Amino acid sequence: MARGWSLVGRLLTARRRRSRRQSRVRRLLGTALAVLVVTWLVACVVVVAEPTIDRPARADAILVLGPPDVDGRLTEAYALAAAHYAGTLVISIESEQQRQAKHACTDGSPDYRVICFRPDPQTTRGEAEEIGILARQHHWTSVLVVTSRYHVSRARLLVTRCMPGTVRVTAAPGSPSPLDWAYQFLYQTGGFAKAALHQDC
Repeated sequence: MARGWSLVGRLLTARRRRSRRQSRVRRLLGTALAVLVVTWLVACVVVVAEPTIDRPARADAILVLGPPDVDGRLTEAYALAAAHYAGTLVISIESEQQRQAKHACTDGSPDYRVICFRPDPQTTRGEAEEIGILARQHHWTSVLVVTSRYHVSRARLLVTRCMPGTVRVTAAPGSPSPLDWAYQFLYQTGGFAKAALHQDC
């Protein structure tokens, strides 16, 4: 009978030890997950919400990334072109629905030339590839890119890969909602992951 109780005691002790190990593992996993989430959020704030934004400077061309009607991108580009930051305005048209941008393509300004293109694929990488082609065709050595604040860092990365010259990126004065920021944190993270996997132009 004593041996039976001893066996039961050992089984209970082993079960308690296993339970404690499982609890430690769960705590460690929970802590690791919390650290990863906090690190990701900090990275998103630094790279997506508060990126390094270049001051506008004279360039060979102003490039408006698509969709140009979002966050006042095209309006900002018009102001820069009117202020003579470049003699050429390049607009990425991603959709037939972008009427404001399409109007700009057909109603040229006497102060600057307008070039419109539809990227293939319709991604930032497709836009970067096209601007690289245009830069080589027109012998541009510098571009001033206009996009939304949350897109600045990734746009700089991709355009710099394809543009044989100086790339400066400025942000349009849009004001995304908290829900928009949450979406962009996730979307831009996916975009950076894709850019890491495909590092060529």
